[in-house]
Amino acid sequence: MSSGVLPVRRRAPRLAGAVLVAAVGGAVLSGCSGVDDEEAVGGEPTTAADPDVRPPDDLEDPYDGPYTAEFREDLDAYAGLEVTLTGEVVRIVSPVAFTMTGPDGGDVEPILVVTRTEPALMPGEQVAIGAVPDDEFDLAEVEEALGADLPDEAYAEWDDEPFLAASLVQPGD
Repeated sequence: MSSGVLPVRRRAPRLAGAVLVAAVGGAVLSGCSGVDDEEAVGGEPTTAADPDVRPPDDLEDPYDGPYTAEFREDLDAYAGLEVTLTGEVVRIVSPVAFTMTGPDGGDVEPILVVTRTEPALMPGEQVAIGAVPDDEFDLAEVEEALGADLPDEAYAEWDDEPFLAASLVQPGD
């Protein structure tokens, strides 16, 4: 699934490995409890916390949860795959980009989030995003994908750093 911000780099071996691990892990875990999902919660299937940033008919993400240090360490495993994250806005970089950290200012290094839209966000605000992680920010590629000229100096510190190409941005409550 493409984020709509950048053309996803094809990483066939990495992507194939991630898909295989997810499929095998899901198959193994689904048989562990002895209780099916519908029995576990009075007839309701169990799912991860849903920040409601996607329509219900959209496919499940390989990661759906808070932006944490653990997610950041495993970012390469999610590169090219759409994930759902919650976090806190740290800084507005430009009208189409901001940095975020974990929910409630969690102890994790901020990450750059770039989107085609211009979300009305404020530092300190909670946010939920649907995004594709990428392990290297390249301003020229992002500008080409957006069809826009972004201020070089605002993005200089993010060059070659991981970032999130967001297709959905929803301010928190």
